[in-house]
Amino acid sequence: MEAHKLALKGKRGAGKTSLPPPPPPAKKPKVAAGLSKSKSLPHPGKRSAPNTTALTALSFTPRKAPATRDPILRAEQRMLQEAIHASLKPQEDGLSPTKTPHDGRPGIALVYNPILNSKGHDSLTPIDVDKLPASVHSDGYSVLGPEELSAIKSTLDAHLRFMRSKAQAPIIAHLLGRDNLMLIDSLVTQRNIRECEINQNFRLYDLLTMLSYRFTTDAVLTCYMHYLSSVYPNVHFMNPVLFKYVEDFERTDLSIERDWMLCDYLVWPLNLGNWHWVVAVMKTAPGSTVYYCDSMNGDDKEEQKAAVPANLVKVINLLGDSSNPPRTFNPEVEVLMVPRQHKKNNDCGLCVNELARAFAHDPETFFQGEINVNFESLSLRCSQASTLLKWLHHDCCM
Repeated sequence: MEAHKLALKGKRGAGKTSLPPPPPPAKKPKVAAGLSKSKSLPHPGKRSAPNTTALTALSFTPRKAPATRDPILRAEQRMLQEAIHASLKPQEDGLSPTKTPHDGRPGIALVYNPILNSKGHDSLTPIDVDKLPASVHSDGYSVLGPEELSAIKSTLDAHLRFMRSKAQAPIIAHLLGRDNLMLIDSLVTQRNIRECEINQNFRLYDLLTMLSYRFTTDAVLTCYMHYLSSVYPNVHFMNPVLFKYVEDFERTDLSIERDWMLCDYLVWPLNLGNWHWVVAVMKTAPGSTVYYCDSMNGDDKEEQKAAVPANLVKVINLLGDSSNPPRTFNPEVEVLMVPRQHKKNNDCGLCVNELARAFAHDPETFFQGEINVNFESLSLRCSQASTLLKWLHHDCCM
């Protein structure tokens, strides 16, 4: 203040002076209704900090999914929801199906409900099966019985033990790779692994049987045979379930496509009694010998030859009858001794895949008994899972 007075005294003729008036307040910009107030837009040549207030004002609430206009579907949805709410009430025996879905009472099961799941509810809901509308299955619902629920739970548990093992987790991560691990982590949170599809013919349940020490499903072998057929066009790979189908239904003829006659070699996975997988390989020329491989073989070749299914050549001759002209094959089956699989790891299906790959790579050397295969459980499961995921999901044009 003193400095200011001295400055005024130094000027002649200066009378009474005062501080300059403050500048008039800037006009506030008009804000549209519903938005919060914010500063005016900056000049294009000037840079300013981001306006977080304006960004916050643009947030919105997600819209609800529009209700269907089909009165029949709406009625069925209402019936389904009423049945679900009724089944959630405590029963007379004091048991609630929400807590005890495996209590064994008839008519109680878990249902995958896409309508309720879209609203944030649990995807598996206990419900009285008798109260379900008629079009439940056609609309994408799946009724899971106690056996299915037990298989799902045990497979998930086995998969988690397999992946989280301290001894083998680093090896699994190396064999599967980053992309496959990310895919598995994103899918394994699905409650109904039977419904979660990786491909039209390959579901998450099938993949988890590979990435655990569980018995692999038919789909694992079927998809792997399709993969091998895309790599080795000179070898025909039979449907893995065909042999058991012929046994169960006592078929006396086979009406299948004749493209197997265009190939020089044939691979036929065989399911024995729904508990073990073996494989038969051969040439497709008339009179060819059938070679039999079993990953559970012992050291005695004669004992192994006695374990060959008695109807093996008969079923293969049914295949020969489907050709034009009909073909017959050598009735004497030759047994090829292969490395034995690890015990108690349920690897027989994966061993069949590995034997089929080794045969298709060099059939003539395979016939001579020089079989180069790797039956190490961890390598089998992870390498084949990685191959199928690459072929079915990551690179479908491989």
